[in-house]
Amino acid sequence: MAMVMIDFTIVSISVTTIQHDLDLSATGAQWIVTAYALATAAFIALGGRLGDIVGHKRIVATGIVVFASASLLCGLTPDGWGSEPWLIVFRVLQGVGGALLIPSTTVLVLNAFPVEERGKGLATFFIVAGLFTAIGPIAGSYLTEYWTWRAIFWINVPVALLSLTELALIKLADVSNPARVDWRGALLLVAGMGLTVLGLQQSSVWGWGSVATIGSIAVGIVLLAAFVAVERGIESPLIDVRGLAANRPFAVDNILTLLLFFTWLAVFFFGSMYFQIAVGQSPTRAGFSILTMFYSFFIASRIGGGMLDRFGAKHPTTLGMLGIAIGLTLWASELPDLSHSATVPGMLVTGAGFGLAMTPLNTDALNRLPAKVRGEASGVIQTFRNFGSALGMAILGTIVLTEADDKGFADAVQTAFYVGAGVMFAAFLIARLFMSAGKPADVE
Repeated sequence: MAMVMIDFTIVSISVTTIQHDLDLSATGAQWIVTAYALATAAFIALGGRLGDIVGHKRIVATGIVVFASASLLCGLTPDGWGSEPWLIVFRVLQGVGGALLIPSTTVLVLNAFPVEERGKGLATFFIVAGLFTAIGPIAGSYLTEYWTWRAIFWINVPVALLSLTELALIKLADVSNPARVDWRGALLLVAGMGLTVLGLQQSSVWGWGSVATIGSIAVGIVLLAAFVAVERGIESPLIDVRGLAANRPFAVDNILTLLLFFTWLAVFFFGSMYFQIAVGQSPTRAGFSILTMFYSFFIASRIGGGMLDRFGAKHPTTLGMLGIAIGLTLWASELPDLSHSATVPGMLVTGAGFGLAMTPLNTDALNRLPAKVRGEASGVIQTFRNFGSALGMAILGTIVLTEADDKGFADAVQTAFYVGAGVMFAAFLIARLFMSAGKPADVE
């Protein structure tokens, strides 16, 4: 899981160097991150379903092999013509590998703890994953500045070999539940998400009024609507849309997860670029600067897990969402100063908000469904999570790319962060009004 999470951030800190070295377009550089998040979102429900059907350990092993192979080929991106599509294609394959890994690793960990300790157990799990997410900018900056950016991908190969060895030696309870796979639903979901995000992100190049932008978004939405209609009418759907709609607490948790991660990846990505482009820091210095938000994240994540076990998910989630909204507003107001020290208060408040909300949301959603469909449930949660990341990168990225030419990079990022703060305040209101108070009963 740490190997997958680190690739969300290790690339963000190095993307400026990659763009310069391969002569990528501005949208091409953005696609290096968006393609990974989008592919993970599009295939993760299928990954969770396959875990339930054939066993989570087997799917994890398959995901590791796919992820490591794609990482190796990302690092072998040729110079010159064709480098942009090459790198984006293998970032997509990395995302597919991550989509196989994420839901099944979460289920294996969840099932390893008794009900009364799952909050602390998953908090530890996400702290470790978060630690490697935080290590990403530091590792990426050192590898990029003192060796080559290609090493940020190659480093996954020895980690994958270690992971496969661990998986073979450590005994984890696992079961399989043979069933059919809804390939039609998977195709509609992948195509619908892909076209929607394509239109949103390319709007800065094609223009909002172009046929390509409007057509891509419209067809994507139609395909997603068709996916919902198909899933409601078949016996073994990829995502149980009827069950999702009927289980209100689970549905609310997923909507909030999408909104939470709408800001998470985009804030990290453009925050990293801000320190390099606007402030003029080296990759290594920028890596340490963006790491500031993780100091409070680790502390608040442990507190959030404890609050979940004692009071349920609503309190830490609402506090976390409000904290992110306040933190992003404060952080955005500090950006024109072009200084790391000026942004520290906003970064710390933002990081604490993410830490408080992340573990309770994920754990509460999984606790709302029986163990036999927990892989599918984890896939649904991670679909919302990563689709939110892709949407955030596309929409906030379009704001940055559109306004940077007129206002400068720092002011463009400031506008994007204010929009992110507004989204998180809306998430706070949804959590406050619609989340179920207390802990769910009859948790398996």
